[in-house]
Amino acid sequence: MIIRELKKEDAFKIAELIRQLTKNILDEENFISRIEKLTKPQNYQYYVAEVDGEVLGFGGLAWHPIPSKGLIAWLEEVIVDEKARGQGIGRALMEKFLAKAQEKGCRQVKLTTSNPVAKSLYEKFGFTEKDEHYMIRKNY
Repeated sequence: MIIRELKKEDAFKIAELIRQLTKNILDEENFISRIEKLTKPQNYQYYVAEVDGEVLGFGGLAWHPIPSKGLIAWLEEVIVDEKARGQGIGRALMEKFLAKAQEKGCRQVKLTTSNPVAKSLYEKFGFTEKDEHYMIRKNY
């Protein structure tokens, strides 16, 4: 298994994986081009997990400073292909994300999940539930 940075040519496979994660995809006609643009990181890095030349996992880490906390990071859209779950791909991605957060000097790594299997994996890496109210405002 190889964990590597996202490449532009991964976009179609990543789109398939994200569709396994969520049906809530905004602006579908520009979905592939949005994925392709992720290959030019600024304050984020997206990775793929590749096994025998096939992309089977994906996710990203974004970081930014907060005055009261310092540099924090968010895990985004972590997904392992349904056919490859339970093979250590999620674990390998998590190790890569957390190493990147450490390299950047992030003081916290945050994520959201409603998946009990994913939650179990995150807990193995030291994530704990925090009582917060999640709010969102859509601008479309």
